[in-house]
Amino acid sequence: MIDWRSTLSVRGFVCLQTRRLPVDFASQLGSRWTGARHLVARNKQMADPWSLSGQYGYGAFPWHTDGAVSTRPPRWLILRPVHLGGQTSTELLEPDLELQRAMRRTTLQVRDRVGRVRYLPAAIKDEEVLWFRWDPRTCSPRTGLTIEEMEQREPTEVITWKEGQLLILDNARILHRRPAVNPGMKRVLERVYVWK
Repeated sequence: MIDWRSTLSVRGFVCLQTRRLPVDFASQLGSRWTGARHLVARNKQMADPWSLSGQYGYGAFPWHTDGAVSTRPPRWLILRPVHLGGQTSTELLEPDLELQRAMRRTTLQVRDRVGRVRYLPAAIKDEEVLWFRWDPRTCSPRTGLTIEEMEQREPTEVITWKEGQLLILDNARILHRRPAVNPGMKRVLERVYVWK
């Protein structure tokens, strides 16, 4: 197996062909992680209204980072396909220097599930990384970058899902989105969040 930790550190993501489960990697990444949760493509009426599917249904999801409303979002996101009823992918976006500068000038109005509002930066430097926060359903830009400007960005990588793959994504560095899927197509990914 490749040195996945080095690849993750350099590229911000690593895609592996493996039979190992997400929890096997989670324990090597951080001190705390969630149990596996199944993400199922579904129409708006069948989905939690708070979720991306609840807002976009089978349509394309926007660029986002997971846990953007949280004070401490998960650092890593681990995904693996459980069932693929057709061709489907996940797109990744590593912000270039121009986008990084724009995000550093952007303030977001962040609204959580119960309606509390805070104002947070779209990018903040911590001790080791420039950390991005973005989710247009819950984080409305008030200054700087607009949602339309972000959505015009082309992916820097596309993961076309195959059985036996596992994707580890640095949720601080890389934004992601799901292209539209065919209505009724069975698409189930397993997801685990990991905190440092």
